[in-house]
Amino acid sequence: MNKIDLSKSVNHHIAISSIMIKRVFFKILNDNKLDITPEQWNVLYYLDKSNGMTIGELSKITFKDFANMSRISQKLENASFILKRRDEIDKRVFKLFITEKGQELNNQLHECAYKSTNIALNSLDDEAREMMIKNLKQIITNTGEFLNK
Repeated sequence: MNKIDLSKSVNHHIAISSIMIKRVFFKILNDNKLDITPEQWNVLYYLDKSNGMTIGELSKITFKDFANMSRISQKLENASFILKRRDEIDKRVFKLFITEKGQELNNQLHECAYKSTNIALNSLDDEAREMMIKNLKQIITNTGEFLNK
């Protein structure tokens, strides 16, 4: 039987890193009195870069299930950070758009994300950061291919 040594497990270190990075981001959000989650910020981030997206498109790009994305977008809509409109071409489809209020918050959140990234990657040079991103993207590709078989 194969046994895993967690102190040498890449999966374990990725999971712990993810938890710690999220905690740092939450602390920075809290310190800045911003009542929003990293998941909600992901929605604002992608909507700010697009000309409207469906819940399905957001689910796919953020790796969140449809029901969870529906709840996240409903909270953002209730807070007036996004709005929902029928698609002009296909009236059965609703698209989500970031509001001016959402864009203002998104700008603040970029600063918080920048700060949390610098805390997490302190002492890593640009080359190490680029290699890390390359390796993490490969892990995402590998796991995605396995899950989509």
